[in-house]
Amino acid sequence: MKIDEIRTRFQPAIDEIVASCGVSDNFVDKDQFRVYIATVWGNAALDPEKSGIVESDLPLLHDFLNEEIQMLLGKDQSVTSCYEYLSRKEGQEAMVRLKVNTQHQDFISYFSRIILA
Repeated sequence: MKIDEIRTRFQPAIDEIVASCGVSDNFVDKDQFRVYIATVWGNAALDPEKSGIVESDLPLLHDFLNEEIQMLLGKDQSVTSCYEYLSRKEGQEAMVRLKVNTQHQDFISYFSRIILA
């Protein structure tokens, strides 16, 4: 698969994520966005076929997600930085504020440990 195919496949989901994270026309809840992106990446890495890709497509998906993250959060941000944030105290507090259930928090924590190891 090529990066353009990844964009075509995943852009609608990213657009929906950005829309659901909207606080107003020009602002998004960055914490909520990080949770969603971490979830998208975790699910794809855990079972690529369920996401409509194969394991060899994961680097392309990672690149695509990084592009989207950088557009919204800034050039120094990435999938890894989302996990770094969510594993810190501020991120943990954000997930409580967002009412992310315990199982979902555990899922994100699991992938944080893998990615940040």
